[in-house]
Amino acid sequence: MTRLRRSLFCLLALWPFLANADELTLRPDHPEIYVVVRGDTLWDISGRFLEKPWNWPKLWGVNPQIANPHLIYPGDRLRLIMTDDGPRLVRDGMGGPGHLSPKIRSTQLDTAIPPIPLRHVQAFLEEAVVLRSNQPGDFAYVAAAADEHLAAGQGDRIYGRQVDAEPGKSFDIFRIGPAYTDPETGEALGYNALYIGQAVVQRAGDPATLDVAKARREVLAGDILIPTDDRPLQAFYAPRAPDDAVKGQIIGVVDGVSQIGQHSVVVLNRGQRDGIELGHVLQVRQVPQPINDPVTRERIQPPSDPAGTVMVFRLFERVSYALVMNATGPMHTLDEVVTP
Repeated sequence: MTRLRRSLFCLLALWPFLANADELTLRPDHPEIYVVVRGDTLWDISGRFLEKPWNWPKLWGVNPQIANPHLIYPGDRLRLIMTDDGPRLVRDGMGGPGHLSPKIRSTQLDTAIPPIPLRHVQAFLEEAVVLRSNQPGDFAYVAAAADEHLAAGQGDRIYGRQVDAEPGKSFDIFRIGPAYTDPETGEALGYNALYIGQAVVQRAGDPATLDVAKARREVLAGDILIPTDDRPLQAFYAPRAPDDAVKGQIIGVVDGVSQIGQHSVVVLNRGQRDGIELGHVLQVRQVPQPINDPVTRERIQPPSDPAGTVMVFRLFERVSYALVMNATGPMHTLDEVVTP
């Protein structure tokens, strides 16, 4: 089973049914019945019914007809009903494409409707790393490519220093990138690590000999080696607003794009030490450029305006990665993120 498949299994099997403190406010134009189509997500479906789609665990969580609410499939018919605990989604039991017979459904796990569009984040779940240091000597590192090559690719050999591992041990190869810097304090919050590939120890020692098993880019001397973590990734999310007030900023956009829109991955200057958790939903507020008052000659900062919503899906000590779930206006680096 691949790491992504294990991640998806964790996502689908370990979803916590959390009671959300927010009341479920229905959209005025919500449908009474919705037929699930391929490409839907739980966020999308809940957004058709709720003003705050991140409250979907409560919309689904006490539904006796969907004991595992995230295991729904294209073609399922969903009906909105009212209960003593508020609105709930159930499978429509009146026949049609969504009618379920009492039998085991034999389908691929990854055909189930995911909570968010995983294709936009799966690479970051496995390959995103933020380093505490930008000094190669603080890690195991690539000393040179073998056979007098200046660079190595898949199938080539490399020599590694400070590699304390036996033959067969796998290492991910990264290149140390620029610092993530806090816009207010100037503090280096961590260093972006560019994923290069993977290597396997063939001969222990100092230097150790490794074979490059996978290469996205050329492997160069000075690239660092981090032991591959084969544990299942905890990639399940219980979307919710933070309990406490949060105020931070977007400090980067992944993949070097300049425009931020729906399903962009952004970097926030808030992380575990700031109380951020996986699944936290934050509102993006666009910060306009200061203006000059023509009368007083003062430089004035206009108020920020709501521009969209992001959800944290990858967490580090001092920064986090978030997926833009919806965009209602233009977003830029240095825009604010706050508790919705």
